[in-house]
Amino acid sequence: MGLIPYIIQSFRGGVSDENQRGIPGSFKHGYNLDIHKRNDSLSCGSTMATVLGESVGVFGSSSAGTTMTGLFNVFVPSTDGSLYAFSSRGSIWCMSGDLQWTFVYNDENGEIKGAAEWENEDGGNYLYWATSSSISRKLLPGSATATPDTGTNRWADVEMNYKVEFINSSAAWHTMKPAAGSLYIANGEGISELTFDEVFDPYAMNVRPGNRINALEERNDYLILGTERESGEEDGHIWSWAPTSENWIEKKRIPVNGVNAMIFTEFPLLQGGDNGEIFFSDFSNSVPLNAITGGGKSTPHGVVVFDDLAMFGIYGGSAVSYPGIWSYGRKRKNRSQALNYDYRLSPTINGSTISSLAAIVNFNGLMLASWGTEDSHTSAVDSEYGVDMVVSTTSASAIYEGLEFDAGRPFQKKMFRSAIVTMVALPSLTSISFKYKFDKESAWRYGVTGGNSTTFSNTGATEAEFIIGGMGFVFEVGLELNPSGSDTPEILAITTYLDGESQEHK
Repeated sequence: MGLIPYIIQSFRGGVSDENQRGIPGSFKHGYNLDIHKRNDSLSCGSTMATVLGESVGVFGSSSAGTTMTGLFNVFVPSTDGSLYAFSSRGSIWCMSGDLQWTFVYNDENGEIKGAAEWENEDGGNYLYWATSSSISRKLLPGSATATPDTGTNRWADVEMNYKVEFINSSAAWHTMKPAAGSLYIANGEGISELTFDEVFDPYAMNVRPGNRINALEERNDYLILGTERESGEEDGHIWSWAPTSENWIEKKRIPVNGVNAMIFTEFPLLQGGDNGEIFFSDFSNSVPLNAITGGGKSTPHGVVVFDDLAMFGIYGGSAVSYPGIWSYGRKRKNRSQALNYDYRLSPTINGSTISSLAAIVNFNGLMLASWGTEDSHTSAVDSEYGVDMVVSTTSASAIYEGLEFDAGRPFQKKMFRSAIVTMVALPSLTSISFKYKFDKESAWRYGVTGGNSTTFSNTGATEAEFIIGGMGFVFEVGLELNPSGSDTPEILAITTYLDGESQEHK
């Protein structure tokens, strides 16, 4: 018998929830791949770059930096055109439209667990933020005073401890959400309400004791609450509440140890537990859609809609985990819902270990993410904090790793001869590498070209052939895509040739 082709020519399906099968176009793993464009092809997505860190971002110089001592828990885009960031150490920063950051205030009450902008009946726009013991606020734009140490501005008109009574100090988060005409604040097992006319009720509604509210979302005229059990048991819930009601209206159990974050795109989604699980969940159904490879979780402020997709900032998980920004969804109705690992953070690329990814935000069409590491890639310190931003003008190096393939004969060894990668004319200074595994090996092997190279970089080429020459029961194929600036390889198909004759397993 002759050679039999194994052809991969669709890539839209995203990361599969199984090793050997999935929806059309799905794959076992990959990152920085653009799978949602008009062409069903494989190409590099955008990179992320640090815009606030030890060497970049601080007001006064494009090259100046800061040694941040805390993680940004919350981002708030403001009507004054700035982005405000609230940290785990109580500090508040402001980012201008030209990506310059200024340290504007420090709340002596410590970690800030929630923040939002809210307008009162007098027409004043205020920034509100909550610590474990207080809610403070600041009129925008308000006033500031110059400080001689750095020449930057500090807020002088903050109403510190604007509200202090019945603020639940045991709450993990005091997430804030404008909804149904008021500002609502997660407060342990209760919801606090600040009305348009500035009437504050610290416990406008309570869920059942033993539950702790993490996430808030508005759906129509309802406030949706996502909770975890204080005891840590695998018993998360979502609740619906109409602010005109004295009690919650509906309750739905989610089989994870807590609802961490909620977001509504084409349909309601939530991330629950620490195994990276993403659920579709209204109050009739609770469907586990997929899970982040290696596990992990989001925070209540770690989700956002960007480029029409639900984005989840993921951190934690197993020893083999993939922190960064993952998406779930589709851009057109005739396509499948897909899970994709869209963006790796710059510390990950530089070799550091991400310990936290607390907040992501869509600010004027720019997506930013706050991160913390267990080590530093810029200095000899134990940890580092910063902010990354998606840079749409620069492509990121990407990998693709296909599903396990056994040709329908897992009991037979098969000889794999060669592979041909078909592509759009390869741009200058870009390249690809072909890799493969037999029988679930831990390390990848690399195919070689006719010139005995593992990298193919012939400008203008539309086809690259790689020699394999090996046998196995199960075969996996992968690609490494190396861009240059905004130029990226664009793969149309991967064709691997195996012998029609196989050696039976004995």
